Amino acid sequence: MGKGDRYNEIIHSCIDVFARTNYEKATTALLAQEAGLAEGTLYKYFSSKKELFLECFRFIANQLIDRYNLIYEANEDRPLESLKAVAQSYLDFVKENPGMRRFLAFLLNNVFDEDFFKELKGFMDLNREAAERLVVRAIEKGELRKKVDPRVMAWFFVGGYYTLILMTEMEEEIVQDPEFLEKFMGSVFE
Repeated sequence: MGKGDRYNEIIHSCIDVFARTNYEKATTALLAQEAGLAEGTLYKYFSSKKELFLECFRFIANQLIDRYNLIYEANEDRPLESLKAVAQSYLDFVKENPGMRRFLAFLLNNVFDEDFFKELKGFMDLNREAAERLVVRAIEKGELRKKVDPRVMAWFFVGGYYTLILMTEMEEEIVQDPEFLEKFMGSVFE
């Protein structure tokens, strides 16, 4: 079936269920009920609970990637600004979307599942590669020291996504400071 408004409503509803209950406890009956569907109708959209879960992750990942692409376009000649803006965009996203934040945290803690791992790795690789390209360009432009290892810096940058989830979940007050990321990024990159 096509991906229209109803499809998005189902995805949003299921993200909320997975975030509240976790993957194991979220039965297809509960997922369908929360989405306002009969259980059998859920299978018209998704072949299995796992496929639904993975589609929920893809939905979140695509939202983030769309945000990042806008940032890359707006800061085309300013790689360091792109990195800072991506970090801020991610923090804003996890603060504004607690269900999606919890969903991502659950996925991170369940990489022992081969399918979950594959999806997460694809997303992380895409983000790490983009960050690495930006770090290389920032070094070339003299925005970062030449001694910086672009791959290591990119891994720390992308790994920070989950630190921001944890800090937000634990209600760490510092993430509410509007200057939080600017202070952090300034100490790392300058």
